[in-house]
Amino acid sequence: MTIITKGANTPVPAGMLRVAVCRRNVPGTPAVDASALLLDAAGKVRGDADLVFYNQPAHPSGAVRHVGTAEGGGQLAEWLELDLPRVEPDVQRVVIAGSCDGGTFGAVPGLAVQALNGDGAVVAHYEVTDASSETAFVLGEFYRRNGEWKFRAVGQGYASGLAGLATDFGIAVEEPAEPAPLNAVPATTAGPVPLDAVPAKTAEPVPAGPVPADTVRPVPQDAVPFPFGPGFEPVVQRGRGQGVITVGRSVPPGPVIVEAWHEGEGYFYAYTLTKRNKDDKLVFNNTMTDFRGRALVFQDDDRRLRLRVTGDNDWTVSVQPLSVARHLTGTVQGLGPEVLVYTGTEADVDAEFSGGDDGDSSFVVWSADAHNLRGSHDLVFNDVGRLRQTAPLPGGPLLLLVEADGPWQLTARPLPAIDPGPAQASEPPAVVVPETRPVQPYAGGSDGVSKDERPAKGLLGRLGRTKDQAEHSGRGAKTVTLANPEPGRPAILEYSIKDDDGYSSYRIELLDEYDDTEKFMESSTHGTHGRVLLFGKGESEVRLRLERVGSWSLRLLPVEEATPLTGKVEGKGSTVFRYTGPPAVQSLRRLTRDDDWLDTWTVQADGKKSISASTAGRRRPVVGPLRVSADGYCYLLVTARHSTGWQIETAALDTVPAFDGKVSGQGYAVVRHTGPAAEMMVRYEARGMIDLIALWELDDRLEPIRRISMAAGLQPIPQGLVQVRCGGGKWSIEARG
Repeated sequence: MTIITKGANTPVPAGMLRVAVCRRNVPGTPAVDASALLLDAAGKVRGDADLVFYNQPAHPSGAVRHVGTAEGGGQLAEWLELDLPRVEPDVQRVVIAGSCDGGTFGAVPGLAVQALNGDGAVVAHYEVTDASSETAFVLGEFYRRNGEWKFRAVGQGYASGLAGLATDFGIAVEEPAEPAPLNAVPATTAGPVPLDAVPAKTAEPVPAGPVPADTVRPVPQDAVPFPFGPGFEPVVQRGRGQGVITVGRSVPPGPVIVEAWHEGEGYFYAYTLTKRNKDDKLVFNNTMTDFRGRALVFQDDDRRLRLRVTGDNDWTVSVQPLSVARHLTGTVQGLGPEVLVYTGTEADVDAEFSGGDDGDSSFVVWSADAHNLRGSHDLVFNDVGRLRQTAPLPGGPLLLLVEADGPWQLTARPLPAIDPGPAQASEPPAVVVPETRPVQPYAGGSDGVSKDERPAKGLLGRLGRTKDQAEHSGRGAKTVTLANPEPGRPAILEYSIKDDDGYSSYRIELLDEYDDTEKFMESSTHGTHGRVLLFGKGESEVRLRLERVGSWSLRLLPVEEATPLTGKVEGKGSTVFRYTGPPAVQSLRRLTRDDDWLDTWTVQADGKKSISASTAGRRRPVVGPLRVSADGYCYLLVTARHSTGWQIETAALDTVPAFDGKVSGQGYAVVRHTGPAAEMMVRYEARGMIDLIALWELDDRLEPIRRISMAAGLQPIPQGLVQVRCGGGKWSIEARG
């Protein structure tokens, strides 16, 4: 092992290296992201593609990749792979950098960079000991010298983050234009009855059952103060039927809690209103008897908070500061939507949910960073019906936003503290190495789009850890226009949809500029919640028409949140995977005893979509192609109802059954005909009058290039790969005579 100090250098083997930007795993310390910059002789990048990081994880040459995070032995590491023989001749240096999220490098314990050879031996290790207020750091660099590669410990800090560091090496990061200031809403005395100030109470806990209209939930005596919102006296308004609430200027701008009570049976919902006095965000939507719930809402600084409230019976709405939120310490129980505060260390959270009155109600929990409540929220739980589940939770301070239609319980179990111990200069701590994955060259960037095809400000959007995530919600039929957060690239649409009570299923259609429709989703194939791919062709916007729907919500996520498909995975419902590697096959197996829809589809960089496998209501495993284009990847879409469980496993092409004289199977399959092209007898046991067998010729990348037949009997079978698509019956392909 070679340990070097700042400014020193050491030779490294000119082969495949794995580089870790690592730190000690101490709860509450800032996160660190690793990146690599490929520089020419002038010390500059040649274009945007020469920056490799978590949102652009592979260089077009295949020489540098960002391969993810690993932890173990009290260490956290962000990993890069460098295939030095594949580094292009005009690249003279590969700089290894880190950027700090939510703090400075002075607060990062045990910051270090180390390189390992193909055998896992550490060939260079440098630990940073002089970091202070920097938010980005050049840790080291690999450089050419006299036909060899060396590593130098640099240790140069930046106060301007990854964007400033990238600019210093020649990447033009354009700042987004400042939005035009919003016109202030003029003060007015018109409107509903003014809200009455409600004094803070410290009474006994509220008893179970209906809540009196003049009762405000007390602040727990042992609650830890939560300083991430304005303080003010709670205000309340009561009504029946439909009403509009305008919050006075006594409530300063910032996040607030809106608490609502609705007495008796019936429907209750509430929306915030826009400056144009139209429905904006859905706050409550519930039919629980004696409903009571809390939600997070924002009082903007350019207008007063206004709410449209509708209830079948008497209701009370109270606007309160975040300080009234209940704290998740140990076990917390609730009934309906809630806002919780979590200020502990990293933990596992156990959730129990009753399933609601109908046994099929939804239970959703989001976590929000208390320092950035308007930013993106992370999904912790999302399921329907009775459940007992566990999920990981990062360290606080966080807000947990619970959406539920029945009794629930959350229990936080903090992880055992790990004593980091003193740093050992003579023997650096071991770092967990993630599983090696093959590196495949491809023409475009990490998303299959070349540098010249990207929007001018595309890189700036990928430099941020989070993106603006457009959220839409409502109830009932509506046409929604969704804007692509990064035109030219796809995005993930996360959805939660309930059927309208008067219909058996919902339907969502795509509308073109002439209002012609194309089927996009329906409840029989996608269930009530899940993920799908949107903007598959990089469109700037799409229009969706929602029909026969009850309450619904749509949320756009960056395509980087697609789960990597490696090895064997299991899950439920519709989701999106990203597969990177050579052409391969995937087996699909149903894990639940239902006969609902379960398909997989591949989507390429150009948006071309083709079916890969379908179980046709059977539990028997089926096999389909993972078509990978010249871009080096594809997306795999799983289409299933939320309750349908599945297992997917990838396998190399050499596992495909080869035949010359005869091959047989049942359901979807991929086979290889090794003999010359010839007429062969195709037999199929159909499972219904409209159950057909289709044979498709595949090229070497597994793209379907020609439909061979749609029927049994004598068919021309070419040499090479053939996909069998059928409804689940037994089939055979056999040479004549």
